[in-house]
Amino acid sequence: RASRHIKLSSLNNSSIIHKSTEQSPLLPSLSLLFGHHHHPRNYLHCTRQQHHQHQAIHHHLLKRSIHKTSHITMTTTTTNTTPPSPSNNDKDTSTSNASTTIDTPSVPPGHQLITEGQITMLYPQSENSVFYNPVQVQNRDLSVLMLGMYAERRTERAWVSARRKEVRKEMMMSEQLEKEEQKKKEEEEGGETTTKKKKKESKEERKAKVARFESALEARVSADKSSVDFTELTARSSSSPNGMSVFEALAASGLRSLRYWKEVPGVRTIVVNDLDPVAVEMARENVVRNGFVNDLVENRQFDNANGMKQQSKDDNNNNDDAQKQKKEEKGQNQTNHKLRPAGLQLQVGDATHEMYMSRLPPNLHPHQLNPTQFHHLKPQYDVIDLDPYGSCAPFSDAAIQSVVDGGLLAVTCTDMAALGGSHPETCYGRYGAFPIQRVGYLQELALRILLYHLSVVAGRYGRTIRPVLSVGMAFYCRVFVEVYDDKAGVNNLSLNHGHLFQSTKCSTFHITPVATNEAVSSQQQNDTSDETNAENKTEGRGGGSRKKRRSNKPSNVYRNGRGPCSLDEPLCGETGAPYKLGGPLWIGPLHDLEIVHDAIARLESAAENGGVNPLGGAPLHPLHTASTLHGLLVSVSEEVPDAPLYHCLPSLCSSVNSPTIPMLNFRAALVNAGYEVSAYHKEPSAVKTNAPNYVVWDVVRAWCKEYPPAKRKESKRHRKGEEQGSNAPGNQPDVDIATKILSKEMRTEVDFTIPKGFGERKKARRWALNPEKNWGPKKAASGKNKRKKEVDEDGDGEMGGEEP
Repeated sequence: RASRHIKLSSLNNSSIIHKSTEQSPLLPSLSLLFGHHHHPRNYLHCTRQQHHQHQAIHHHLLKRSIHKTSHITMTTTTTNTTPPSPSNNDKDTSTSNASTTIDTPSVPPGHQLITEGQITMLYPQSENSVFYNPVQVQNRDLSVLMLGMYAERRTERAWVSARRKEVRKEMMMSEQLEKEEQKKKEEEEGGETTTKKKKKESKEERKAKVARFESALEARVSADKSSVDFTELTARSSSSPNGMSVFEALAASGLRSLRYWKEVPGVRTIVVNDLDPVAVEMARENVVRNGFVNDLVENRQFDNANGMKQQSKDDNNNNDDAQKQKKEEKGQNQTNHKLRPAGLQLQVGDATHEMYMSRLPPNLHPHQLNPTQFHHLKPQYDVIDLDPYGSCAPFSDAAIQSVVDGGLLAVTCTDMAALGGSHPETCYGRYGAFPIQRVGYLQELALRILLYHLSVVAGRYGRTIRPVLSVGMAFYCRVFVEVYDDKAGVNNLSLNHGHLFQSTKCSTFHITPVATNEAVSSQQQNDTSDETNAENKTEGRGGGSRKKRRSNKPSNVYRNGRGPCSLDEPLCGETGAPYKLGGPLWIGPLHDLEIVHDAIARLESAAENGGVNPLGGAPLHPLHTASTLHGLLVSVSEEVPDAPLYHCLPSLCSSVNSPTIPMLNFRAALVNAGYEVSAYHKEPSAVKTNAPNYVVWDVVRAWCKEYPPAKRKESKRHRKGEEQGSNAPGNQPDVDIATKILSKEMRTEVDFTIPKGFGERKKARRWALNPEKNWGPKKAASGKNKRKKEVDEDGDGEMGGEEP
């Protein structure tokens, strides 16, 4: 070891370790991994036990990095074949002519070279120290696309808001000048006209005047907006204070964050966080391997909104001029929002703690904070990505509070055993909702329970959610929601929550809202005769009519929702069986269809241009699963928007012992009856429709009349009279469920004729095959234990106590 000349350069020199004449960029900087306190130059301030711990970690990282870099060769070559795209970020265009290549034969034994998007990394195959699942490539590709589109929407909203304020000010000043000119003109013509009192405007006139003003305002803003290239503005924002800040709470290898940094326009700051030091170590290795070492920034550095870094207390005490400047800017600092330093920030920390430190105190604006509160306050994030191993419930409260108004929250949940109903008690403990077991719509039910949970958490803090995209993929579900400060919207939250009633004997289900908000006129109905009598009495007394005023406006009175029992259906209308209760769940929209159609158009344009958007927006680079994502989004766009949950056609037919009805005929019958019908993006056999339950069963009954089903064979125990409901003495014979359903009188005229062009759909890869052999959830990472074992086996010192 002494023969190897090792020099640890400072962080200002990118923390690169030089071995002889060869650079080894894989050793993580201790200040970035463990914070300022654990840096080697602070060992004198530690206890003896902590000193031994730090020495052991430091020496192990040196040894491990040197061993790894002996097998890796990184070369930088300059290429001028492809000019940089004008829509890329400044961080991309500054290095657009440089590409990092890795010599594939030099990959260390037991490691795998992974290339995903524009990022490469080495992953150890023999150990599970850091979590990585290749099946979730589609998840990361979708996230890159959604974040890129959100960055452009964010830029557009900011521009429109600023432009609207400017135009409003100009129009108001113009009106004021017109009034002054009119007043001068009247004074010149005759002084008596100015002394006359103007007729007071009525309420309707004021409303009409305001409407004309707002209409003219929106027309001017729309005209100016049409000439602005928001794609270019988004790309330029990455180098300005208006850039986007992203927080990946559970980063693992950091692959997702690096893809965001490389492939998403307008990103200014990404905080790569993980509780496991081994994961952050691998993340730093990936940062250096992909040529982003110059983008690394230290922790605990914040900028004011004007771009100036805040000065510490010690510096201010040692500098009288700085103290004066601090006093002068005391009020200004309280109104300016802080900014995180631009670049990639790696940190070992608790995700919930970091997010809670980045939230705004309840009911307080930054200008209402005192200097001490403002000093310890961290800025909120524009985007927070939660991709935990299991449930997002432990992180959702902190994430909802620490995202900015209008920010994007991307959430993944892999605990489908709980959300899907296999462990309903666990689901209720995590999400406050009780799923129903063994039902066909469990995939969508899981999404709606997750959205219900997020909306309830947001409502506690006067915030609402707006689902952008909610999908089920592979063994997990993924949702993208925008969070807004909207106390008025929280009052309507009960209208988007509902209860689920599922029949215990068939596929019939009902969804009822938690509350209703009907018009006042429909809630206060009086007999016409009573009103007439009241009018006659008042007229006989010589007085005017005192008829109650009515209003057709929505009422601010929220009433309890009504279940199936209030609909004259205390039992299942098809089988007479009781209902079982599930939920609460989100019954509002799952997607923003305008954004979904935009994403489809972008993928189709990119497919004709080598995988890159020809207009310069997202996607900036080819996506590996672009065709699968296109099929997923096309399926989402075809779903009936106002029909929560769905029926499964095989389950409907099996209830009456009938072979499965052809899907095209079944959907055609519902369309001919005047209803909407579609599939579901996760279930090919789904029948998602706004038709009532009896209409769906009428279609089944009509098909069974044309093609009578075979009678179900009785079991031996039933023939012997051992089962309840058999014809044995003392038993009350039960009517077969199929017989009950088919014996109901039909109330719908069913026509199975397929309309012309009904089966024509957009060509897309809707339901892809399994991503790989033996795919599914992977085993959780064991980074801490693995790392501790490696350090102890090296014999460089005992760890002792807890890990730092």
